[in-house]
This record gives sequence, C-alpha cells and structure tokens, in this order.
Amino acid sequence: MTQPTYTADDLRARIAALPRVRLGFLPTPIQRCAHLSADLGVDLWVKRDDLTGPAFGGNKMRNLEWRMAEAQASGADILVFGVEATSNSARQTTAAANMLGLPLVLVLRGHPDTDVQGNLLCDLVLGAEVRLLDLPSYHDLGRAVAEVVDELRAQGRRPWSLNHGKMFEVGAALATVENFLEILDLLAPHGRRPEAIYISSGGKGLAGLALAKKALGLAVRVVGVSCTSNEDPWQYASDTANAAAALLDLAVTVSPQEIEATYDYIGPGYGIPTPDGMDAILAFARREAIVLDPVYTGKAAAGLLDHIRRGIVPQGATVVFIHTGGQPALFTQSEAIVRHIQARRAGAARATEARA
Repeated sequence: MTQPTYTADDLRARIAALPRVRLGFLPTPIQRCAHLSADLGVDLWVKRDDLTGPAFGGNKMRNLEWRMAEAQASGADILVFGVEATSNSARQTTAAANMLGLPLVLVLRGHPDTDVQGNLLCDLVLGAEVRLLDLPSYHDLGRAVAEVVDELRAQGRRPWSLNHGKMFEVGAALATVENFLEILDLLAPHGRRPEAIYISSGGKGLAGLALAKKALGLAVRVVGVSCTSNEDPWQYASDTANAAAALLDLAVTVSPQEIEATYDYIGPGYGIPTPDGMDAILAFARREAIVLDPVYTGKAAAGLLDHIRRGIVPQGATVVFIHTGGQPALFTQSEAIVRHIQARRAGAARATEARA
C-alpha cells in the first residue's frame, strides 16, 4: 500500500499545533564549507545547531521546547533528569529550567572523582543540584531518577521526571523533523537540495530525519553515526519515528530497515576520543573555523569524512552535516587532543625529512 506524502507546510502546521515553550534561537543557520568542499569533492554544508543559544547551545534545546511544555502542564514545581555526567543534555536542560524558573535535580551517572570540567562544570555554574552516582549502566538511571522523584514527593514537592515524560523520545524526533524543514528552506535560495544528511545520533534524532524524509517523499540519504552501543538505533529510531508520526497524525510508517545507522566510529567506547574523530575536529577547525567535540560530533564527522573518501557519498553530492553542539566536552579531553596534535606534527616532520 502506497503511503501518502505531505508538504512541508503540512508538517509545519501539525508541529505548530503541539504545546511548546520557546527557548532556542531558531531557525539555526546553515554554513557552506567552501574549503572542505574543495578538499573532498562534495558540496558540504553544516547546519549550526550548536548555535541554538542558551548555555553554549546545542540540539537538545530544540526538543526541550516540547519536553518543558509537558513539564509545565503537569504542574511541577521541581524537575528531575538523569543522564551521563558528561552529557550535553544535562547542561541544556539546566539552562532551560533556569529560563522557566524551575529548580532541577540532575541525577548523573559518573564516578565520585569525575573531573569537574566541561558540561559538569557548566551544570554547577548554572545552579543544578547535582547527584553524582556510580551506577553500573546507563539503564540504571531510570530507577535512580524514580527514587529521587519519590523522595521529593515525600517532602511535599511536585516533581516531574523528564526521563519518563511522553515527549522524551518524541520531542527529539519532532526537533529533527523541524530541522529537516529548515535545511530545505535554507538551501533552496542556493539552488540546492540535500542528497545526504549526517547526524550524531543513537536513534531519537535520527528518527525525525527519517520520518521527514518519508513524509515528504524525498530521495535523501539520512545517516546516524552512533557514539555508543547502548541502544539499537535501527529499532529505536523506527519506534520513535512512528510515535512522532502518530502524534502528528501522519499516515506514515518507518521500518527499521529504512533506518541507516552505523556503530563503526564509536572506537573503544562512549566518551573516549578516537584518532579519526580528533582528525575530523582538526579538519573542521582549521579549514572552516567550526569547532566540534570529541564525544559526539567529532566521531560523526569522522564517519562522514570516511564515507566521502570511500565513495559511499558520491563526488559532487550536496551533503549536510548537522552540528549538534557539545563543545564544552572538548576541554575534558585536552590532554588527548594535545597529544594527537603533537603526534601529527611529528609525523609531518618525519615525512618532510623523508622527502628531503
């Protein structure tokens, strides 16, 4: 059975009907990478979701517009959110809570001796109550958050768990549906339409891109580069896309087989820099003055660059890389990055000597 296609205006109208609070500086701009385009033989653009505004920006500020509306509607007087200690989402959630005048308890998975740097430092500066827990797995955070919610409720508070809200996954998908529409709008005056879109995603953000692609009936390749193997991005993105489609009343179904995701660029594990990721950071910084991070965007950019060099992205293609933010994490890996830069310089010097 053929599924219907929708117009961009259809999608905008359906998104506009949902409860939302405005937090970010949207739409974010798109930047053509002239130098990298020439280097790589493609037409490369970067969607600057690192410029969404509050507290260093980042893509999470988009989905927080729906998640915070849900929290406000609950009548909450305090928010609880559980995530990794290094999380960009923790920083942006704290910023959003401050903008709405709501206190926030962050339940963060990390070791007690975690270096107070990067996003964790930002969380403290922004004033979140931070509870740092040494949990065995990311999946233990749900239980820990529920315990904090029960504790606050026993104190007479009205807590809201951002982890357990209906909009936790769906809000991320709505955010990238809207971002997809922005990309189309911003490229149109240049006579361009994306042939491939790359994003750092474990599933939620990828879901919205896949849904928008299918709802609009566009032949664009959408690739999610995972930074962790905690989830199955194929099934997770499919489920989330379909939940978002239901919320928007779209007669569209996205199957796991329609999701393109890769684990190939994770390296040793989540939050551990890779040589290719650091090379990508240096390439974008030195050729385009765009700063990526070693946890998410650096690894996603490494995947994109590898796909271009291997011909998976064909020469001449118009490619969009969504910069999801996360630059504070750069400072948590300063030693690894400096060592990498020094090793590159030493290698270049040896190569010069060999040619002499």
